Amino acid sequence: MRSAWIIAAALGAAIVATSAGSQPAADTQPPPARGQAIFNERCKECHEPAVDRAPSREELAAKTPADIVTALTTGPMAPIAEGLTPEDKQAVAAYLTTH
Repeated sequence: MRSAWIIAAALGAAIVATSAGSQPAADTQPPPARGQAIFNERCKECHEPAVDRAPSREELAAKTPADIVTALTTGPMAPIAEGLTPEDKQAVAAYLTTH
């Protein structure tokens, strides 16, 4: 009886692992429209066109997504990005570096 329970538990774990692994990779990526909406709401005013020392939209596009996320997380843009989730920051970075 105990071996039947072990087999059932192993099959259940295998089914869960298989279904979790079968989701397309696109589901893990933030939608581009989300990054654009956040940029338009929080960033565009100073970056398009560039104001004072702010880099232009074109200069931001030349950066890596990791650089943009760092600026939004611990860098000079952290106060502006307050309240954004890590996924939101990734969406902004993806939007800026792919458009």
